[in-house]
Amino acid sequence: MRKKASLMLGLVSCLLLTGCFDVEQSLVLQKDLSGKAGFSMKVDMESMVLTMLQMQRSMTGQEGAPTAAEIEKAKAEFLASKKTEEKMDPAKQKAELEKSLPKGVKLLDSSFTDEGLNMAANFLFGFDNVSKLKQIRFPKEKKEGEAEAAQAGPGSENPFDEPFADLQIVEQGNTLLVTSKATNPMQEQKEQMKESGMSLDPEMEKQIEQAFKGLRIAWKIEAPFEVIEHNATRKEGNTLYWEYTLDTMKKMTAEQAAQGIRVKYKKG
Repeated sequence: MRKKASLMLGLVSCLLLTGCFDVEQSLVLQKDLSGKAGFSMKVDMESMVLTMLQMQRSMTGQEGAPTAAEIEKAKAEFLASKKTEEKMDPAKQKAELEKSLPKGVKLLDSSFTDEGLNMAANFLFGFDNVSKLKQIRFPKEKKEGEAEAAQAGPGSENPFDEPFADLQIVEQGNTLLVTSKATNPMQEQKEQMKESGMSLDPEMEKQIEQAFKGLRIAWKIEAPFEVIEHNATRKEGNTLYWEYTLDTMKKMTAEQAAQGIRVKYKKG
């Protein structure tokens, strides 16, 4: 029982940094490889609150689904705990982000909304060369002692702190190959937990999937070049779309997951 409780608490530490992700990244390229890049993320914490409630019930030996009253109480407690936390200053975050951007990259627009259980952030960057997007990193606000605590447990790294870190641009003659990793935050959480020595039994796997049930990851690339080959899920005009949900990611083969986002263009 003690071991199970320890594992459950480890999972809670992961879930506190997750929630239900809806992430979309976009890239609009010009012929000289300048352009615009967008990053938007919506986080619905309701599934996380429900998962944590189910875990708490399991740890105390309660069976069956939680009642409506229990769910509402859990939501109220979560919202109350948020009010006691130091709120992020969007203006300060924007200023720090602009200061950290590499030369040749500008923040054209940004917004952040926090509506209790739902949060959303949107960013639009302009760049003089697409290769510089890899250097974008969102600044973090760290409180005293937070760095040490973050390193102590799983789930401390947000896979979207560097939204374009996996973007690769390879020019070969008159071709341009654009690739990026297909980020799967649920799988990354599982891997971090395993690396920390946590055993993922079927019950815990189910709890993790419950927390990420509304997961959606999307990429959109628009370019004025002829497409030679691609693995997008759909194409409209000069725009390619990659859209993944929890179900489609679970069905991916290891080869498909490793291939990620991929398109080869013919320039000129």
